[in-house]
This record gives sequence, structure tokens and C-alpha cells, in this order.
Amino acid sequence: MTQEKLLNQALACGFDQACVIDTDHLIFDSRFRQFCEMNYCGNYDNNYSCPPSCGEPEALKEKALRFSKALVLQTITPVKDIMDDAETKVIKHRHNEMTWKLIHGVEGEIPEYLPAMAGPCQLCSPCAKKEGKPCKFPKKRASCLSAFCIQVDALAKECGMEYYCEGKVAFFSVLFFE
Repeated sequence: MTQEKLLNQALACGFDQACVIDTDHLIFDSRFRQFCEMNYCGNYDNNYSCPPSCGEPEALKEKALRFSKALVLQTITPVKDIMDDAETKVIKHRHNEMTWKLIHGVEGEIPEYLPAMAGPCQLCSPCAKKEGKPCKFPKKRASCLSAFCIQVDALAKECGMEYYCEGKVAFFSVLFFE
């Protein structure tokens, strides 16, 4: 699949912007892991895609850098209150559903890939980890950009995308591929 076709597919799925960059342009900073450890989202050690279960920052960085390309996906959505967690969770979930829709649409044309989402894996609710059971979909499990320790504001800048949006929330996901 050509990069142009992949970008067109992303826009057809409803993303506001999409960009392909080389993975060596990504900035990783292991200090971002502290945000996961603060457990603001409540998924630390409660979701197989989240720390500590997803692996150390260096291991995730290595997984990402096995791929030479990164498809960066962005949605920008108006919000009444960016600090309203309930409102932004719904928007984030929609963004991740769009990412999975795109992935399912191109799976046959991209033989190997690795997704990084805007938040924790939401394939199962609740995550089997909370019930002490094994992951039902270990090959589809997707960690968030924070778990990968990717500096998202620098990613947005690299792609010419907005990061801080007055009255709106911008969410990002990444599909690593060859």
C-alpha cells in the first residue's frame, strides 16, 4: 500500500489530519512514564496495555523502532470543558475506534504493524487483567502513546499539526509500519 493511499484511507475514516513520518523523527522520553504511574486514568496495573504490564519504556521504544514508518492520526473535536474527564473519554474512545476501523481496513495490505493509541486498550471492558484472566487479544493489544513515552507535542510539530487547540481537544494515535 502506498503512503498516499494510506493517508487517503485515514482521511476517509474521518481523521482531521494524517501524516507519515520516519520513526527516527520520533522523540521518546522515559520521564513520561511518570504520568502513567500517577494513575490519573485509573488503568495503571489494571490493563494489559498499560504499565507495568506493557513493558518498560525502552522495550516499547525498541518495538516501535523496528518499523521505519509511522502513520500519525489526529482528530480535533470541540469540547465544552477540556477538564471534563467524562466528555473527553467519549471523544478519546471515538478516536481509538476510528483508528481500529482504519487498521481493519488496511490489515491485508500492511502485513506487519504496531498501533499506539490515545489512551489504554479498550478492546475488552473490563480488561481481563482486572479479573486475573489472560488477555483475550494479545496480538491486538495496543498501548497508549504515554506508555510508549512518545513526546506528542513534538510529534504534532513534526507533522505540522495543532497540539493546543482553544476550545477543542486533539487526540493522536500512531500506526507503525513498513
